[in-house]
Amino acid sequence: MTMTSEQREVSFNGHCVAYRVAGEGPALVVLRQNRAKLDSIQLRALRDSYQVFQIDPLGYAASDRPAGYPAETLPDQVLSVLDHHGVDRFVCWGYSKSGAMSAAIARATPRAAGMVAGAFGLLNRPSEAMMRRGYREAFYRWFFSFDWTHELAVMACPKLVYFGGDDLGEQGRSLRRTREQLEGTGVDVVEFEGLDHRTIGDDDPMTTRIIPWVDDWVRRRVGMCW
Repeated sequence: MTMTSEQREVSFNGHCVAYRVAGEGPALVVLRQNRAKLDSIQLRALRDSYQVFQIDPLGYAASDRPAGYPAETLPDQVLSVLDHHGVDRFVCWGYSKSGAMSAAIARATPRAAGMVAGAFGLLNRPSEAMMRRGYREAFYRWFFSFDWTHELAVMACPKLVYFGGDDLGEQGRSLRRTREQLEGTGVDVVEFEGLDHRTIGDDDPMTTRIIPWVDDWVRRRVGMCW
């Protein structure tokens, strides 16, 4: 069993996609946006049960940052890593912006066995002013070009969205406002009391609350034979 990880790379259209992998078992993809930690808490905590792939999409963290690279290649970047390891099915997990990335990847491929999005309002519809101010990146413009009410309803795999009960920001407000609509599209929605948008991603609540809950959800809703 692979218990330690080291940075690896695959070439995607002439650019390097960086990733780390550890463990054996069903494949769990965790998306990383920054360089803060070499190994994500999910990789450290779940590698005894899963083969955890921590993937840095192009433009983020340790991967190449080509200017103007099309955001719609994101799913194929993830699949290129999995193909390199002979992996077919996988569960994808992201938090905040990478929660939106997780949904976009699951939308694009039937190889997704499950989708987990933390602390991101998938049905949020930012105004044009918000797009100019806070959602300028190509990824957001691509993501919000889809009708996510429809996309989630037709997505065949199990879907989970979670957020903090004390999240009073834009994402928390959006998730509370659209919770029934999300559930109507077949999404399981969980609210963790006492956590906000930042603390729900911190190591201690991730270790003691979020990861055990998501692990149990995957075992119940997805199973362990993908």
